[in-house]
Amino acid sequence: MDIAIGGWLLVAVGLLLAFTGTKLFWLAVGIAGFAFGWLVTLALFPNVDPVAGLLMGLVLGIACALVAVKGLPVIGIALGAVLVGLFGLTLAKVFLDNNVVWNVFGFIVGAVIGYFVVKLSFDFGIALVTAMGGATMVWNGIEEAMPDLTDAIPTIAGAATFIFGFLAQQAQRRNAEEGGVNSSP
Repeated sequence: MDIAIGGWLLVAVGLLLAFTGTKLFWLAVGIAGFAFGWLVTLALFPNVDPVAGLLMGLVLGIACALVAVKGLPVIGIALGAVLVGLFGLTLAKVFLDNNVVWNVFGFIVGAVIGYFVVKLSFDFGIALVTAMGGATMVWNGIEEAMPDLTDAIPTIAGAATFIFGFLAQQAQRRNAEEGGVNSSP
């Protein structure tokens, strides 16, 4: 499989996550598992075949979605940790010379922040971390699909995905709340 196809797949999945993360929670958890498996495999083993990263992502994605369907409450907090951890990993790759130690450090710092964001405010936190996680996937996907592009384009696309994805999720939540209020007798 060409790495560009995998990159575009990551962009598509990232957009889906950023705009529907709170609405399709089980899917968000599966997407997070997929991205975690894929991006971490590629970050820790830069010379591995991209197909191996994709397969690791698919296995983890399916496993995470099954756990989410079971309704375990800890999965939301884990989702926040993984998605913000991936953002930290991406920042470490970009700004700290793509060193494995710094990549792991970036992931851990992001994971701790993501854990507390979701733990302190579940609904708001899930919207925030799924928008951020989706944006991170868009950012990484564009870099993988089009490596010759200037770094500014994937960064701007990721930032726009984060902002608009978060705003869309907040609007969906407000519409759901208003629909519930107006439909009651």
